[in-house]
Amino acid sequence: MATDDTQSLQSLGITPYFSSSSRDLRLDLNYRNIQRLPYDLFKLEDLQWLNLNVNKLHELPLEFGALRKLRWLYLENNLFDRFPDVLCELTALVRLYLSTNSLKMIPRDICRLTELRWLDLSDNSFWEFPLGLCDSALSKLERLIMDNNKLTCLPAQVSILKGLKTFHLSDNQLEWLPQTICDMVKLEELQLTNNPLKTLPAYFGERLKRLRILVCKGCPFIQPLKNSVDKGMTSLREYQGVINRRCEHSGLVYFKKQNDGSGEKPCYRMRTRPRGVAVIIDNLSDLGSKDRDEDGRTSTPSGHSSSDILRSVLLKLGFNVRMMRGLMSLDIISALRFISLEDHSYFDCLMVCVLSYGGQGKVIGPDGVSVDVKQLMEIFSRENCPSLADKPKMFFLQVLDKHPSSSPRSPGASGSPAVTPRNLNKGGKRSSQMSEDPTAALIPDDDDFLLTVAMVPPAAVCESLRDVYTLYVNVLFGMMEKYARKLNILDVVNAVHSEVRTIRIATVDGKGTSIKPIIQSSLKYNLYLSVPTTLVTPTSSLGMASP
Repeated sequence: MATDDTQSLQSLGITPYFSSSSRDLRLDLNYRNIQRLPYDLFKLEDLQWLNLNVNKLHELPLEFGALRKLRWLYLENNLFDRFPDVLCELTALVRLYLSTNSLKMIPRDICRLTELRWLDLSDNSFWEFPLGLCDSALSKLERLIMDNNKLTCLPAQVSILKGLKTFHLSDNQLEWLPQTICDMVKLEELQLTNNPLKTLPAYFGERLKRLRILVCKGCPFIQPLKNSVDKGMTSLREYQGVINRRCEHSGLVYFKKQNDGSGEKPCYRMRTRPRGVAVIIDNLSDLGSKDRDEDGRTSTPSGHSSSDILRSVLLKLGFNVRMMRGLMSLDIISALRFISLEDHSYFDCLMVCVLSYGGQGKVIGPDGVSVDVKQLMEIFSRENCPSLADKPKMFFLQVLDKHPSSSPRSPGASGSPAVTPRNLNKGGKRSSQMSEDPTAALIPDDDDFLLTVAMVPPAAVCESLRDVYTLYVNVLFGMMEKYARKLNILDVVNAVHSEVRTIRIATVDGKGTSIKPIIQSSLKYNLYLSVPTTLVTPTSSLGMASP
Protein backbone atom coordinates (compact mmCIF):
# COMPACT_ATOMS: atom_id res chain seq x y z
CA MET A 1 0.00 0.00 0.00
CA ALA A 2 1.60 3.26 -1.18
CA THR A 3 -1.00 5.64 0.33
CA ASP A 4 -1.26 6.70 3.97
CA ASP A 5 -4.93 7.25 4.88
CA THR A 6 -3.94 8.79 8.21
CA GLN A 7 -1.51 11.35 6.81
CA SER A 8 -2.51 14.51 4.98
CA LEU A 9 -0.66 17.41 3.41
CA GLN A 10 -1.89 19.59 6.25
CA SER A 11 -0.45 17.24 8.89
CA LEU A 12 2.88 17.48 7.09
CA GLY A 13 2.64 21.26 7.07
CA ILE A 14 2.71 21.33 3.26
CA THR A 15 0.67 23.69 1.11
CA PRO A 16 0.54 23.76 -2.70
CA TYR A 17 1.58 27.05 -4.27
CA PHE A 18 1.52 28.79 -7.64
CA SER A 19 4.75 29.56 -9.46
CA SER A 20 5.39 33.30 -9.69
CA SER A 21 6.57 33.00 -13.29
CA SER A 22 4.46 30.34 -14.99
CA ARG A 23 1.51 30.30 -12.56
CA ASP A 24 1.43 26.50 -12.54
CA LEU A 25 0.38 24.69 -9.34
CA ARG A 26 3.36 23.20 -7.50
CA LEU A 27 3.99 20.98 -4.48
CA ASP A 28 7.24 20.24 -2.62
CA LEU A 29 7.38 16.96 -0.69
CA ASN A 30 11.13 16.40 -0.88
CA TYR A 31 13.31 15.45 2.12
CA ARG A 32 10.26 14.23 4.09
CA ASN A 33 11.32 10.63 4.68
CA ILE A 34 7.98 9.63 3.15
CA GLN A 35 7.31 5.93 2.61
CA ARG A 36 3.63 6.34 1.65
CA LEU A 37 1.98 9.32 0.02
CA PRO A 38 -0.66 11.43 1.84
CA TYR A 39 -4.18 10.52 0.76
CA ASP A 40 -5.26 14.03 -0.25
CA LEU A 41 -2.39 14.50 -2.71
CA PHE A 42 -4.47 12.93 -5.48
CA LYS A 43 -7.23 15.50 -5.09
CA LEU A 44 -4.93 18.12 -6.60
CA GLU A 45 -6.05 17.41 -10.16
CA ASP A 46 -4.58 20.70 -11.44
CA LEU A 47 -1.11 19.92 -10.05
CA GLN A 48 1.57 20.46 -12.70
CA TRP A 49 4.83 20.27 -10.74
CA LEU A 50 5.62 17.72 -7.99
CA ASN A 51 8.88 17.20 -6.12
CA LEU A 52 9.20 13.87 -4.27
CA ASN A 53 13.01 13.73 -4.20
CA VAL A 54 14.92 12.13 -1.31
CA ASN A 55 12.21 10.02 0.27
CA LYS A 56 11.74 6.28 0.83
CA LEU A 57 9.17 5.52 -1.83
CA HIS A 58 9.41 2.13 -3.52
CA GLU A 59 6.09 2.16 -5.39
CA LEU A 60 3.34 4.54 -6.47
CA PRO A 61 -0.38 3.83 -5.98
CA LEU A 62 -2.88 3.59 -8.83
CA GLU A 63 -4.44 6.82 -7.55
CA PHE A 64 -1.31 8.62 -8.77
CA GLY A 65 -2.81 8.40 -12.25
CA ALA A 66 -5.37 11.04 -11.23
CA LEU A 67 -2.65 13.71 -11.56
CA ARG A 68 -3.30 13.96 -15.30
CA LYS A 69 -2.00 17.51 -15.67
CA LEU A 70 1.38 16.78 -14.11
CA ARG A 71 4.17 18.09 -16.34
CA TRP A 72 7.27 18.02 -14.10
CA LEU A 73 7.86 15.09 -11.75
CA TYR A 74 10.89 14.56 -9.48
CA LEU A 75 11.38 11.05 -8.00
CA GLU A 76 15.14 11.11 -7.44
CA ASN A 77 16.83 9.41 -4.47
CA ASN A 78 14.06 6.98 -3.61
CA LEU A 79 13.86 3.18 -3.39
CA PHE A 80 12.25 2.24 -6.69
CA ASP A 81 13.55 -1.06 -8.06
CA ARG A 82 11.01 -1.14 -10.90
CA PHE A 83 9.52 1.60 -13.02
CA PRO A 84 6.06 2.50 -11.64
CA ASP A 85 3.60 1.52 -14.38
CA VAL A 86 1.19 4.27 -13.33
CA LEU A 87 3.65 6.87 -14.64
CA CYS A 88 2.78 5.80 -18.18
CA GLU A 89 -0.71 7.24 -17.62
CA LEU A 90 0.64 10.75 -17.02
CA THR A 91 0.65 11.66 -20.70
CA ALA A 92 1.21 15.38 -20.06
CA LEU A 93 4.65 14.77 -18.54
CA VAL A 94 7.38 16.93 -20.03
CA ARG A 95 10.18 16.23 -17.54
CA LEU A 96 10.69 13.07 -15.50
CA TYR A 97 13.56 12.66 -13.04
CA LEU A 98 14.24 9.15 -11.69
CA SER A 99 17.95 9.26 -10.89
CA THR A 100 19.49 7.45 -7.90
CA ASN A 101 17.08 4.54 -7.64
CA SER A 102 17.58 0.86 -8.52
CA LEU A 103 15.74 0.62 -11.82
CA LYS A 104 16.69 -2.14 -14.24
CA MET A 105 13.92 -2.01 -16.85
CA ILE A 106 11.52 0.43 -18.49
CA PRO A 107 8.07 -0.75 -19.68
CA ARG A 108 7.22 -0.38 -23.35
CA ASP A 109 4.18 1.68 -22.35
CA ILE A 110 6.51 4.60 -21.70
CA CYS A 111 5.88 5.39 -25.38
CA ARG A 112 2.56 6.85 -24.21
CA LEU A 113 4.49 9.82 -22.77
CA THR A 114 4.52 11.56 -26.13
CA GLU A 115 5.17 15.03 -24.63
CA LEU A 116 8.28 13.90 -22.75
CA ARG A 117 11.31 16.10 -23.41
CA TRP A 118 13.66 15.41 -20.49
CA LEU A 119 14.30 12.01 -18.90
CA ASP A 120 16.90 11.40 -16.18
CA LEU A 121 17.70 7.73 -15.44
CA SER A 122 21.21 8.25 -14.09
CA ASP A 123 22.57 6.34 -11.09
CA ASN A 124 20.36 3.28 -11.54
CA SER A 125 21.09 -0.39 -12.33
CA PHE A 126 20.49 -0.71 -16.07
CA TRP A 127 22.59 -3.50 -17.62
CA GLU A 128 20.93 -3.02 -21.00
CA PHE A 129 19.62 0.09 -22.70
CA PRO A 130 15.81 0.11 -22.30
CA LEU A 131 14.33 -0.86 -25.66
CA GLY A 132 11.06 0.73 -24.53
CA LEU A 133 12.73 4.10 -25.15
CA CYS A 134 13.46 3.20 -28.77
CA ASP A 135 10.05 4.24 -30.02
CA SER A 136 9.16 6.87 -32.59
CA ALA A 137 6.33 8.03 -30.31
CA LEU A 138 9.02 9.64 -28.13
CA SER A 139 10.01 11.97 -30.95
CA LYS A 140 9.96 15.02 -28.65
CA LEU A 141 12.57 13.60 -26.27
CA GLU A 142 15.50 16.02 -26.35
CA ARG A 143 17.53 15.20 -23.25
CA LEU A 144 18.32 11.68 -21.98
CA ILE A 145 20.60 11.19 -18.98
CA MET A 146 21.87 7.65 -18.27
CA ASP A 147 25.15 8.33 -16.47
CA ASN A 148 26.45 5.87 -13.90
CA ASN A 149 24.63 2.70 -14.89
CA LYS A 150 26.08 -0.62 -16.10
CA LEU A 151 25.45 -0.37 -19.84
CA THR A 152 27.91 -2.29 -22.01
CA CYS A 153 26.46 -1.26 -25.38
CA LEU A 154 23.68 0.64 -27.11
CA PRO A 155 21.15 -1.10 -29.39
CA ALA A 156 21.06 -0.14 -33.05
CA GLN A 157 17.47 1.01 -32.47
CA VAL A 158 18.71 3.96 -30.39
CA SER A 159 18.75 5.96 -33.63
CA ILE A 160 14.94 6.05 -33.48
CA LEU A 161 15.38 8.89 -30.95
CA LYS A 162 16.04 11.34 -33.77
CA GLY A 163 14.97 14.38 -31.76
CA LEU A 164 17.61 13.82 -29.06
CA LYS A 165 19.92 16.81 -28.57
CA THR A 166 21.66 15.90 -25.29
CA PHE A 167 22.76 12.35 -24.47
CA HIS A 168 24.69 11.57 -21.27
CA LEU A 169 26.30 8.11 -20.97
CA SER A 170 29.26 8.76 -18.68
CA ASP A 171 30.45 6.23 -16.10
CA ASN A 172 28.99 3.16 -17.75
CA GLN A 173 30.78 0.13 -19.23
CA LEU A 174 30.21 0.91 -22.91
CA GLU A 175 32.54 -1.20 -25.03
CA TRP A 176 31.43 0.05 -28.45
CA LEU A 177 28.95 2.37 -30.14
CA PRO A 178 26.64 1.30 -32.98
CA GLN A 179 26.96 2.85 -36.43
CA THR A 180 23.34 3.99 -36.10
CA ILE A 181 24.31 6.64 -33.55
CA CYS A 182 25.46 8.60 -36.62
CA ASP A 183 21.77 8.90 -37.60
CA MET A 184 20.99 10.98 -34.49
CA VAL A 185 21.73 14.09 -36.50
CA LYS A 186 20.22 16.55 -34.01
CA LEU A 187 22.73 15.61 -31.29
CA GLU A 188 24.47 18.67 -29.89
CA GLU A 189 26.04 17.19 -26.75
CA LEU A 190 27.31 13.67 -26.06
CA GLN A 191 28.93 12.73 -22.75
CA LEU A 192 30.96 9.49 -22.75
CA THR A 193 33.38 10.04 -19.86
CA ASN A 194 34.84 6.93 -18.18
CA ASN A 195 33.74 4.24 -20.60
CA PRO A 196 36.11 1.54 -21.96
CA LEU A 197 35.58 2.72 -25.54
CA LYS A 198 38.48 2.17 -27.93
CA THR A 199 37.05 3.86 -31.02
CA LEU A 200 34.12 5.76 -32.52
CA PRO A 201 32.01 4.85 -35.58
CA ALA A 202 33.84 5.80 -38.76
CA TYR A 203 31.37 8.45 -39.95
CA PHE A 204 30.67 9.79 -36.45
CA GLY A 205 32.20 13.20 -37.09
CA GLU A 206 30.96 13.64 -40.65
CA ARG A 207 27.32 12.75 -39.97
CA LEU A 208 26.85 14.47 -36.60
CA LYS A 209 27.30 17.98 -37.94
CA ARG A 210 25.47 19.66 -35.04
CA LEU A 211 27.55 17.95 -32.36
CA ARG A 212 29.43 20.69 -30.52
CA ILE A 213 30.18 19.07 -27.16
CA LEU A 214 31.86 15.66 -27.07
CA VAL A 215 33.27 14.73 -23.65
CA CYS A 216 35.30 11.52 -23.56
CA LYS A 217 37.61 11.90 -20.55
CA GLY A 218 38.82 8.54 -19.32
CA CYS A 219 38.01 6.69 -22.56
CA PRO A 220 41.09 4.68 -23.64
CA PHE A 221 40.81 5.51 -27.34
CA ILE A 222 43.42 4.15 -29.68
CA GLN A 223 45.96 6.59 -31.05
CA PRO A 224 45.82 8.79 -33.06
CA LEU A 225 42.03 8.92 -32.58
CA LYS A 226 42.56 10.09 -29.00
CA ASN A 227 44.63 13.06 -30.14
CA SER A 228 41.95 14.05 -32.64
CA VAL A 229 39.15 13.82 -30.06
CA ASP A 230 41.18 15.87 -27.58
CA LYS A 231 41.57 18.65 -30.15
CA GLY A 232 37.85 18.94 -30.83
CA MET A 233 35.21 18.03 -33.37
CA THR A 234 36.92 19.74 -36.30
CA SER A 235 40.06 17.66 -35.81
CA LEU A 236 38.00 14.47 -35.38
CA ARG A 237 36.11 15.11 -38.63
CA GLU A 238 39.36 15.66 -40.52
CA TYR A 239 40.97 12.52 -39.06
CA GLN A 240 38.01 10.26 -39.80
CA GLY A 241 37.55 11.81 -43.24
CA VAL A 242 41.08 10.86 -44.32
CA ILE A 243 40.60 7.24 -43.19
CA ASN A 244 37.17 6.91 -44.81
CA ARG A 245 38.34 8.30 -48.15
CA ARG A 246 41.27 5.85 -48.11
CA CYS A 247 39.04 2.84 -47.44
CA GLU A 248 36.44 3.98 -49.99
CA HIS A 249 39.13 4.44 -52.65
CA SER A 250 40.60 0.97 -52.00
CA GLY A 251 37.16 -0.68 -51.98
CA LEU A 252 37.51 -2.02 -48.43
CA VAL A 253 34.18 -0.54 -47.35
CA TYR A 254 30.76 -0.78 -48.94
CA PHE A 255 27.31 0.42 -47.89
CA LYS A 256 24.64 -2.09 -46.95
CA LYS A 257 20.91 -1.45 -46.73
CA GLN A 258 19.65 -2.38 -43.27
CA ASN A 259 16.65 -4.64 -42.77
CA ASP A 260 15.32 -2.33 -40.05
CA GLY A 261 14.90 0.51 -42.53
CA SER A 262 17.62 2.66 -40.96
CA GLY A 263 19.26 3.23 -44.35
CA GLU A 264 22.73 2.38 -45.59
CA LYS A 265 25.50 1.63 -43.12
CA PRO A 266 29.24 1.29 -43.81
CA CYS A 267 30.43 -2.31 -43.74
CA TYR A 268 33.71 -4.10 -44.22
CA ARG A 269 33.94 -5.70 -47.64
CA MET A 270 33.40 -9.47 -47.59
CA ARG A 271 33.88 -10.64 -51.16
CA THR A 272 36.44 -13.43 -51.15
CA ARG A 273 36.20 -17.16 -50.65
CA PRO A 274 37.86 -18.21 -48.51
CA ARG A 275 37.19 -14.93 -46.72
CA GLY A 276 40.36 -15.30 -44.65
CA VAL A 277 42.46 -17.45 -42.36
CA ALA A 278 40.91 -18.68 -39.10
CA VAL A 279 43.32 -20.03 -36.48
CA ILE A 280 42.14 -22.24 -33.62
CA ILE A 281 44.69 -22.68 -30.82
CA ASP A 282 43.33 -25.27 -28.40
CA ASN A 283 45.46 -25.70 -25.28
CA LEU A 284 42.60 -27.20 -23.27
CA SER A 285 42.13 -30.38 -25.29
CA ASP A 286 43.83 -32.37 -22.51
CA LEU A 287 40.77 -31.72 -20.33
CA GLY A 288 38.77 -34.04 -22.55
CA SER A 289 40.85 -37.03 -21.48
CA LYS A 290 39.72 -36.60 -17.89
CA ASP A 291 36.03 -37.02 -18.74
CA ARG A 292 35.76 -40.82 -18.83
CA ASP A 293 33.67 -43.52 -17.24
CA GLU A 294 35.24 -45.86 -14.73
CA ASP A 295 35.70 -48.55 -17.40
CA GLY A 296 37.79 -46.12 -19.44
CA ARG A 297 35.25 -45.36 -22.15
CA THR A 298 34.89 -41.72 -23.14
CA SER A 299 31.51 -40.53 -21.88
CA THR A 300 31.53 -37.16 -23.64
CA PRO A 301 33.10 -35.85 -26.83
CA SER A 302 36.87 -35.84 -26.70
CA GLY A 303 38.89 -32.67 -26.84
CA HIS A 304 39.50 -33.15 -30.55
CA SER A 305 35.85 -33.73 -31.46
CA SER A 306 34.86 -30.70 -29.40
CA SER A 307 37.30 -28.36 -31.11
CA ASP A 308 36.32 -29.86 -34.46
CA ILE A 309 32.89 -28.30 -33.89
CA LEU A 310 34.58 -24.90 -34.09
CA ARG A 311 36.32 -25.93 -37.27
CA SER A 312 33.04 -27.02 -38.82
CA VAL A 313 31.35 -23.68 -38.04
CA LEU A 314 34.25 -21.64 -39.41
CA LEU A 315 34.33 -23.70 -42.59
CA LYS A 316 30.63 -22.97 -43.07
CA LEU A 317 31.39 -19.27 -42.62
CA GLY A 318 33.93 -19.50 -45.43
CA PHE A 319 37.26 -19.51 -43.57
CA ASN A 320 40.50 -21.33 -44.32
CA VAL A 321 40.86 -23.04 -40.93
CA ARG A 322 44.18 -23.87 -39.25
CA MET A 323 43.88 -26.09 -36.16
CA MET A 324 46.70 -26.11 -33.57
CA ARG A 325 46.72 -27.96 -30.26
CA GLY A 326 48.93 -27.94 -27.19
CA LEU A 327 51.20 -25.06 -28.25
CA MET A 328 53.82 -23.81 -25.83
CA SER A 329 53.82 -20.06 -25.29
CA LEU A 330 56.65 -19.30 -27.69
CA ASP A 331 55.08 -21.64 -30.24
CA ILE A 332 51.88 -19.58 -30.11
CA ILE A 333 53.87 -16.46 -30.94
CA SER A 334 55.82 -18.22 -33.69
CA ALA A 335 52.71 -19.72 -35.28
CA LEU A 336 50.93 -16.37 -35.42
CA ARG A 337 54.02 -14.59 -36.72
CA PHE A 338 54.32 -17.15 -39.48
CA ILE A 339 50.71 -16.52 -40.49
CA SER A 340 51.25 -12.74 -40.37
CA LEU A 341 54.05 -13.09 -42.92
CA GLU A 342 51.70 -14.66 -45.44
CA ASP A 343 50.12 -12.53 -48.14
CA HIS A 344 46.54 -11.71 -47.05
CA SER A 345 45.91 -9.34 -49.96
CA TYR A 346 43.26 -11.65 -51.39
CA PHE A 347 41.57 -12.21 -48.03
CA ASP A 348 39.03 -9.93 -46.33
CA CYS A 349 39.69 -10.66 -42.65
CA LEU A 350 41.43 -12.78 -40.02
CA MET A 351 40.07 -14.75 -37.07
CA VAL A 352 42.00 -16.21 -34.13
CA CYS A 353 40.32 -18.36 -31.48
CA VAL A 354 42.34 -19.31 -28.39
CA LEU A 355 41.30 -21.71 -25.64
CA SER A 356 43.91 -21.78 -22.92
CA TYR A 357 44.86 -21.28 -19.31
CA GLY A 358 45.76 -17.75 -18.32
CA GLY A 359 44.98 -14.66 -16.33
CA GLN A 360 43.60 -11.22 -17.00
CA GLY A 361 45.17 -10.08 -20.24
CA LYS A 362 47.45 -13.12 -20.49
CA VAL A 363 47.55 -16.57 -22.04
CA ILE A 364 49.58 -19.30 -20.34
CA GLY A 365 50.88 -22.21 -22.39
CA PRO A 366 51.39 -25.79 -21.14
CA ASP A 367 54.96 -24.77 -20.29
CA GLY A 368 53.66 -22.32 -17.67
CA VAL A 369 55.00 -19.25 -19.50
CA SER A 370 52.57 -16.35 -19.93
CA VAL A 371 52.14 -14.23 -23.05
CA ASP A 372 50.34 -10.89 -23.16
CA VAL A 373 47.21 -10.93 -25.31
CA LYS A 374 48.18 -7.53 -26.68
CA GLN A 375 51.52 -8.95 -27.82
CA LEU A 376 49.71 -11.65 -29.80
CA MET A 377 47.39 -9.14 -31.43
CA GLU A 378 50.16 -6.70 -32.33
CA ILE A 379 51.61 -9.40 -34.58
CA PHE A 380 48.84 -8.41 -37.01
CA SER A 381 49.11 -4.64 -36.66
CA ARG A 382 49.29 -2.38 -39.70
CA GLU A 383 53.10 -2.29 -39.49
CA ASN A 384 53.64 -6.01 -38.89
CA CYS A 385 51.06 -7.31 -41.36
CA PRO A 386 50.44 -4.66 -44.05
CA SER A 387 48.27 -6.97 -46.18
CA LEU A 388 45.64 -6.96 -43.40
CA ALA A 389 45.65 -3.17 -42.93
CA ASP A 390 42.11 -1.71 -42.81
CA LYS A 391 40.69 -5.25 -42.66
CA PRO A 392 38.96 -6.73 -39.58
CA LYS A 393 41.04 -8.91 -37.29
CA MET A 394 38.94 -10.88 -34.77
CA PHE A 395 40.28 -12.56 -31.63
CA PHE A 396 38.04 -14.75 -29.45
CA LEU A 397 39.58 -15.95 -26.17
CA GLN A 398 38.24 -18.37 -23.60
CA VAL A 399 40.66 -18.51 -20.68
CA LEU A 400 40.66 -20.68 -17.59
CA ASP A 401 41.91 -18.40 -14.82
CA LYS A 402 44.40 -20.83 -13.35
CA HIS A 403 47.85 -22.27 -13.99
CA PRO A 404 48.00 -25.35 -16.26
CA SER A 405 49.71 -27.35 -13.49
CA SER A 406 46.71 -26.83 -11.16
CA SER A 407 44.77 -30.02 -10.66
CA PRO A 408 41.03 -29.92 -11.41
CA ARG A 409 38.78 -29.59 -8.41
CA SER A 410 35.53 -31.34 -7.72
CA PRO A 411 32.44 -29.80 -6.09
CA GLY A 412 33.17 -31.66 -2.90
CA ALA A 413 36.72 -30.41 -2.58
CA SER A 414 37.48 -28.23 0.39
CA GLY A 415 39.50 -25.06 0.67
CA SER A 416 40.20 -22.39 -1.88
CA PRO A 417 41.22 -22.92 -5.50
CA ALA A 418 44.73 -24.07 -6.18
CA VAL A 419 47.18 -21.20 -6.50
CA THR A 420 50.65 -21.74 -7.87
CA PRO A 421 53.79 -19.80 -6.92
CA ARG A 422 53.55 -17.89 -10.20
CA ASN A 423 50.33 -16.30 -8.99
CA LEU A 424 51.65 -15.30 -5.57
CA ASN A 425 53.54 -12.16 -4.64
CA LYS A 426 56.14 -11.91 -1.91
CA GLY A 427 53.48 -11.50 0.74
CA GLY A 428 51.87 -14.76 -0.26
CA LYS A 429 48.85 -13.01 -1.74
CA ARG A 430 47.32 -13.60 -5.15
CA SER A 431 49.14 -11.48 -7.70
CA SER A 432 47.66 -8.53 -9.54
CA GLN A 433 47.77 -10.53 -12.76
CA MET A 434 44.42 -12.02 -11.83
CA SER A 435 42.88 -8.79 -10.59
CA GLU A 436 43.79 -6.28 -13.29
CA ASP A 437 41.22 -3.82 -14.51
CA PRO A 438 39.19 -5.76 -17.12
CA THR A 439 38.85 -2.56 -19.15
CA ALA A 440 42.63 -2.14 -19.47
CA ALA A 441 43.75 -1.82 -23.08
CA LEU A 442 44.39 -5.28 -24.52
CA ILE A 443 44.13 -4.40 -28.20
CA PRO A 444 46.85 -2.56 -30.14
CA ASP A 445 46.74 1.17 -30.88
CA ASP A 446 45.37 0.40 -34.31
CA ASP A 447 42.03 0.26 -36.11
CA ASP A 448 40.09 -2.83 -37.15
CA PHE A 449 40.62 -5.14 -34.17
CA LEU A 450 37.96 -7.04 -32.24
CA LEU A 451 38.76 -8.90 -29.03
CA THR A 452 36.38 -10.82 -26.81
CA VAL A 453 37.60 -12.46 -23.61
CA ALA A 454 35.61 -14.89 -21.50
CA MET A 455 37.48 -15.53 -18.25
CA VAL A 456 36.37 -18.63 -16.36
CA PRO A 457 36.86 -17.74 -12.66
CA PRO A 458 39.49 -19.69 -10.71
CA ALA A 459 36.91 -21.12 -8.30
CA ALA A 460 34.79 -22.59 -11.12
CA VAL A 461 34.50 -26.35 -11.37
CA CYS A 462 35.61 -27.26 -14.91
CA GLU A 463 36.83 -30.83 -15.20
CA SER A 464 36.29 -31.43 -18.90
CA LEU A 465 36.56 -29.63 -22.19
CA ARG A 466 32.81 -30.15 -22.56
CA ASP A 467 32.32 -27.93 -19.50
CA VAL A 468 34.50 -25.20 -20.97
CA TYR A 469 32.79 -25.27 -24.35
CA THR A 470 29.35 -25.12 -22.76
CA LEU A 471 30.31 -21.98 -20.85
CA TYR A 472 31.23 -19.81 -23.82
CA VAL A 473 32.53 -21.37 -27.01
CA ASN A 474 29.41 -23.34 -27.92
CA VAL A 475 27.22 -20.29 -27.34
CA LEU A 476 29.53 -18.00 -29.32
CA PHE A 477 30.01 -20.18 -32.38
CA GLY A 478 26.43 -21.46 -32.30
CA MET A 479 25.14 -17.89 -32.63
CA MET A 480 27.80 -17.02 -35.17
CA GLU A 481 26.72 -19.93 -37.36
CA LYS A 482 23.09 -18.82 -37.08
CA TYR A 483 23.34 -15.02 -37.26
CA ALA A 484 26.79 -13.86 -38.45
CA ARG A 485 25.58 -13.58 -42.04
CA LYS A 486 22.53 -11.53 -41.02
CA LEU A 487 23.71 -9.39 -38.10
CA ASN A 488 26.66 -7.14 -37.39
CA ILE A 489 29.29 -9.21 -35.58
CA LEU A 490 29.23 -6.88 -32.56
CA ASP A 491 25.49 -7.39 -32.20
CA VAL A 492 26.03 -11.15 -32.34
CA VAL A 493 28.76 -11.03 -29.71
CA ASN A 494 26.69 -8.79 -27.48
CA ALA A 495 23.78 -11.28 -27.64
CA VAL A 496 26.22 -14.07 -26.78
CA HIS A 497 27.56 -12.20 -23.78
CA SER A 498 24.06 -11.41 -22.52
CA GLU A 499 23.25 -15.12 -22.57
CA VAL A 500 26.57 -16.22 -21.08
CA ARG A 501 26.16 -13.88 -18.11
CA THR A 502 23.02 -15.80 -17.13
CA ILE A 503 24.81 -19.17 -16.95
CA ARG A 504 25.56 -20.17 -13.37
CA ILE A 505 28.79 -22.11 -12.80
CA ALA A 506 29.39 -24.44 -9.87
CA THR A 507 32.24 -23.38 -7.59
CA VAL A 508 34.28 -25.18 -4.96
CA ASP A 509 32.59 -23.22 -2.18
CA GLY A 510 29.12 -24.05 -3.47
CA LYS A 511 28.10 -20.40 -3.97
CA GLY A 512 28.21 -20.44 -7.75
CA THR A 513 29.50 -17.77 -10.11
CA SER A 514 29.21 -16.62 -13.71
CA ILE A 515 31.39 -15.44 -16.57
CA LYS A 516 31.43 -11.73 -17.38
CA PRO A 517 32.90 -11.55 -20.89
CA ILE A 518 34.36 -8.32 -22.19
CA ILE A 519 34.61 -6.78 -25.64
CA GLN A 520 37.34 -4.47 -26.87
CA SER A 521 36.80 -3.19 -30.37
CA SER A 522 38.43 -0.74 -32.74
CA LEU A 523 36.30 -1.85 -35.70
CA LYS A 524 35.44 1.17 -37.84
CA TYR A 525 32.52 -0.34 -39.73
CA ASN A 526 29.84 -2.99 -39.37
CA LEU A 527 30.99 -6.53 -40.07
CA TYR A 528 28.78 -9.20 -41.64
CA LEU A 529 30.34 -12.59 -42.36
CA SER A 530 28.52 -12.91 -45.65
CA VAL A 531 29.34 -12.30 -49.28
CA PRO A 532 27.00 -9.61 -50.68
CA THR A 533 25.42 -10.39 -54.04
CA THR A 534 25.21 -6.69 -54.88
CA LEU A 535 27.04 -3.70 -53.51
CA VAL A 536 25.14 -0.53 -52.66
CA THR A 537 26.46 2.73 -54.04
CA PRO A 538 26.76 5.20 -51.14
CA THR A 539 24.75 8.40 -51.21
CA SER A 540 26.41 11.42 -52.74
CA SER A 541 25.46 13.64 -49.79
CA LEU A 542 28.36 12.15 -47.86
CA GLY A 543 30.78 12.51 -50.73
CA MET A 544 31.64 8.80 -50.79
CA ALA A 545 32.94 6.93 -53.77
CA SER A 546 31.65 3.53 -54.82
CA PRO A 547 33.77 0.62 -53.61
